Amino acid sequence: MAKVVFKKDKSNQLMLLPPDLGSLIPEDHLVRTVDKVVNELKLSPLFDTYKGGGASSYSPRMLLKVLTYGYIEKTYTSRRLAKALKENIYFMWLSGMSTPDFTTINNFRSKRLKESVDDVFSSVVEVLVQGGYVKAENIFVDGTKIEANANRYSYVWKKNVERQELMTKERVKKLLSHIEELQKAENAEYGTHDLEEYEGKVSAEEIDKVVAKINEKISQWAKSRKASSDVTKLKNEASKLKKYQKQKGMLGGRNSCSKTDNDATFFKMKEDHHGMSQLKPGYNVQIATENQFILGYGVYQKAADTSVFIPFMERVKSQLSKLPDNVTTDAGYGSEENYDYITRNNIGNYVKYNNFDYEKTKEYKNRNFISNRFIYNQDNDTYVCPSGKELAFEYIKKTKTENGYRSERMVYRSRRCEGCQYKEKCCRGSKNRTVEISPKLIEYKNTARQNLESDTGKKLRSQRGVDVESVFGQIKHNNQFRRFYTRGLKKVSTEWGLLSIAHNIKKMAN
Repeated sequence: MAKVVFKKDKSNQLMLLPPDLGSLIPEDHLVRTVDKVVNELKLSPLFDTYKGGGASSYSPRMLLKVLTYGYIEKTYTSRRLAKALKENIYFMWLSGMSTPDFTTINNFRSKRLKESVDDVFSSVVEVLVQGGYVKAENIFVDGTKIEANANRYSYVWKKNVERQELMTKERVKKLLSHIEELQKAENAEYGTHDLEEYEGKVSAEEIDKVVAKINEKISQWAKSRKASSDVTKLKNEASKLKKYQKQKGMLGGRNSCSKTDNDATFFKMKEDHHGMSQLKPGYNVQIATENQFILGYGVYQKAADTSVFIPFMERVKSQLSKLPDNVTTDAGYGSEENYDYITRNNIGNYVKYNNFDYEKTKEYKNRNFISNRFIYNQDNDTYVCPSGKELAFEYIKKTKTENGYRSERMVYRSRRCEGCQYKEKCCRGSKNRTVEISPKLIEYKNTARQNLESDTGKKLRSQRGVDVESVFGQIKHNNQFRRFYTRGLKKVSTEWGLLSIAHNIKKMAN
C-alpha cells in the first residue's frame, strides 16, 4: 500500500512581510467594481453633513463602499457588517483594514446617509448614463409591498379608534351629568358654591380642567365619597382620550398604522408566514427601470399604485434630472389624473387602463350592456342603449382625488326601463339604467389604446414584465430582502436607496 502524504498545516506559519490584500482578490471580482464606481461618485452632499472639529472621522466614501458591498452580499445589519470588517477579506480590502464598530456604521446609514442618499443615487444613475448602460428614455414603472420592521399584530385601525373615542366621550358626558347632580345635592346640604360649568367640549384637556376644579371643592361637598369615585372614573376616561388622540396623530389621515413603526401601514401581502394574503405592516415601494437598472425609486404609505404615481414621477424627475420620453406600466396606474399628468408633461403614454386586457376576452365581447356599447347622439345629447332606449343628461358629478385633482362625470339616465326585456341584464336593482361618462378620460384611454397596440407599444409591453419584474425578483428572492431592517419612512427610504445603488453596481459588474 502506498504511503499517504498530507500537506503541511501552515495555520501558524510566520510571514516575513504581511500580504497585500489586493493581491488576494481576483481582478474581475465584484468588489473591485464597487470600489471603482464609488470612487467616481460625486459625494459633496454627503461630505456636507460633517461639521468638522473634534476627533477624525472615518471616510464617508469608505463607509459607503462597505454598506454598498454589504447590501450586494446580503449583509444588511450593522453588527454583521462590523463583524465582516474583521473577518471577510473583501470587506477588509474595501475599508483598508479599518474596523468601525456597528454604532458608527448605523449612525452613518441612519443619520448622515439619510440626508444625502438621493444625491448619491442620482450620481450612480449619472455614471450609468455616461457609461452607456442606459439612455433614460423608456422607463418601466411598477411597485411592490415590503414588510416593515414591526410587530405584525401591533395594529391601530382608524374606525376602531373613532368608535372607542366616541364611546368614551359618551361615558364622560354621563359622568359629568352625575357629578353635577351630586354637586347640587351637596350644595343644598353644605351651602357651598357651584362649580363653574365645563365648556362643553369633551376632550382630555377639558376633562383635566373639570377634574382640577372638582378637586378644589371636593373636601367641602363630597364627604359621601360618591363624587370622588366619579372623579376617579373621569381621570381614567381622560387618559383613554389622550391615548386615542395620540393614535389619531399616529394615523396621520391613514386607515391603519403600526404601534411599533408608526409610519408603516397595514397592507395585504402576497407572501406571509401563514401562506395566505395576510394584513401586515409595510411600505409601498415604487421603482422605475430601464435595461433592469433602477433609475428611480420611492417609498410610500399608500396601498394603491394609482395614488402614488404622480409624486413618484416627480421624484424620478429629480433623480434623473429630467422626465423620460415614454413610461410603461400595468393597469394599476391607469386613471384620468395620471393620464392628465403624462399628457401635460409630454410623456409617451403606454400606461394600461383597468379594462385593457379584459377588452380582448370573449366574456367582454359578449357583454352588450356595458357603457362602452352605448351610442352617443350628439344632436340631442343623449346615449342610446343596445335595446334602443334613450338616456338623457341628468347632471354633472364632480369628484376630487386624494392628490387634489378635480374631474367631472356626465351622468345620463333612462326614464323608461320598465317593461324592457333586457332590464335584468342591463340594470342593477329596480332603478333605471344610469351611466357616468368622462369625455376627457375616454380621450386619454383611446390614446393609450392606440399607443399600446402600436408596434412600439407591443415591444414595450413585452419588455415591461422582463425589465421591472426581474429587478424585484433579484432583490426579494435572490437577495432575500423581504423585510426592512430599519424603522420610519425616512430610514426605510434610505435603506431602499442603498439597495438600489447596490443593485445597479452589481448589474454593471455582470
